[in-house]
Amino acid sequence: MRTRDELFRAAQREVAARRQRAVTRAEAARREAVRRHPEIEQAEARRTRLGAAYLMASAQGADITKRAAAQRAFEQAGRDVGDVIRAAGYDPAEFEPRYTCPLCRDTGVANGRPCQCVADLARTLRREEINSASPLALCSFDSFDIDRYPAEPDPDLGGPVRDYMAKILAFCRKWAENFSPKSPNLLFMGSAGLGKTHLALAVADAVLNKGYDVLYTSSAALAAQLSREHFDRDSDDDWLSACKEADLLILDDLGTEFMTPLAVSMLYELINTRMLCRRPTVYTTNIVDQAVFEARYTEKVASRMLGNCRMFKFFGTDQRLQ
Repeated sequence: MRTRDELFRAAQREVAARRQRAVTRAEAARREAVRRHPEIEQAEARRTRLGAAYLMASAQGADITKRAAAQRAFEQAGRDVGDVIRAAGYDPAEFEPRYTCPLCRDTGVANGRPCQCVADLARTLRREEINSASPLALCSFDSFDIDRYPAEPDPDLGGPVRDYMAKILAFCRKWAENFSPKSPNLLFMGSAGLGKTHLALAVADAVLNKGYDVLYTSSAALAAQLSREHFDRDSDDDWLSACKEADLLILDDLGTEFMTPLAVSMLYELINTRMLCRRPTVYTTNIVDQAVFEARYTEKVASRMLGNCRMFKFFGTDQRLQ
């Protein structure tokens, strides 16, 4: 899991590689054409000579008539190169690099600022990172099927489960549409297979599409990785920093991790940092009892988690069995 800066640098490297590939392909096409048609290279050499003569005339302060004549000769030589290339059966555009981004020409910079293509690529890399750890590609608000929930009233809920889950879906959709650092944390709790992870990933997908940096990790994977990083000083990974700084963190399946004093300490550091920096987090868990939360994570961690969340309990039957 990479930090936002690491992801941005990876995107910049990929944009630079795109430019190099475009230049290489164009040059390879030109070399092959020149090999078959030497007259192309001859025309290009003449254009180069006349271009140098034009620059020399300008640098030496030649009178305006000589400079104009040198410029006309150079421009005509450029047109001649195009004519020779077309006569050989090629399009001059074939010998020009075809950049992925026409705005920055794959330099990563447009109008003195990082180009939008770099940010878009960084978001794509983040999406691929989340996809490797979750079924993000399968999870969206549209694929969250309300009809899978019972239409009958639930005695614990006091009403139809389907109507209740439809309200949760509508809330999450609106939450994602209006996402900002001021958005409240969300906690989805309930038995396994009720759609908690699906809805959390649907939120992640929508917030990613808005241009924010989103991280997803299961609680078990996070605890294991943080323990490895703590004891392996040579590790290049820095999950804790990445999770701290993400605009939105999806922390899935709380309660499945192997808890140690170190894991509790690092979880507290993560939750407390995100709370102080106003960076929203979406939690999912099978734990529905506050006392169990406090016993597992300590009162200090549980109070920060539960006290700063909009909590939603999921009802219904296991969707995976259906």
